[in-house]
Amino acid sequence: MPEFITLADGSLAVKGRNLLYQSCPLVVGNWKNNGALCVMDSETTYDEKPTLKTVLGGGIRYLPDAGLNYSDNVEDWVPMVPGQTYIYSMCLKAEGTVSHDWNVPLHWHFKNSNGEAVQSPTFISNGGTITVGEWSIIWTKFRSNHKWMRPFIYTGQNPAVPVNIAWIKLEYGDEFTGPSAAPEDEEVTT
Repeated sequence: MPEFITLADGSLAVKGRNLLYQSCPLVVGNWKNNGALCVMDSETTYDEKPTLKTVLGGGIRYLPDAGLNYSDNVEDWVPMVPGQTYIYSMCLKAEGTVSHDWNVPLHWHFKNSNGEAVQSPTFISNGGTITVGEWSIIWTKFRSNHKWMRPFIYTGQNPAVPVNIAWIKLEYGDEFTGPSAAPEDEEVTT
């Protein structure tokens, strides 16, 4: 039986729920090229599953509708609960040193409406260490001040660093619960 938490708007949510589709294990689909290579790599695996290869630099961006390549329409982004705390996390293996702080490589755009300038959330904390050549887990905790989020994995580094990404997770609350698929991605068996 899932554990429920009360969100900032008073609604209930499942604790640990991944809000990002096709993100655990990570596959090309909802995650799109953001000016960098974005392919599945069957040679570099995590838990015996292929991983997504890209470079940071440009990295990748997410849209909930896998049929879209790009959208500035906020209603095509991930809906957020203003005032709610979230944890954004990922597992990656980097071939070189990758910048890591509160907003890279776990990056975002936030808005309340179309035409509004891109905003940032309220930063709470971040953690994890990226160790070159090893699977590393990093996370950022923030409070959303806006209704819509467009997630990115991005650093803007030059030269760009090749990385493999095993999973990415965005979840409600202030406690990291580890990798899990979005419920919509899990196979239902009876």
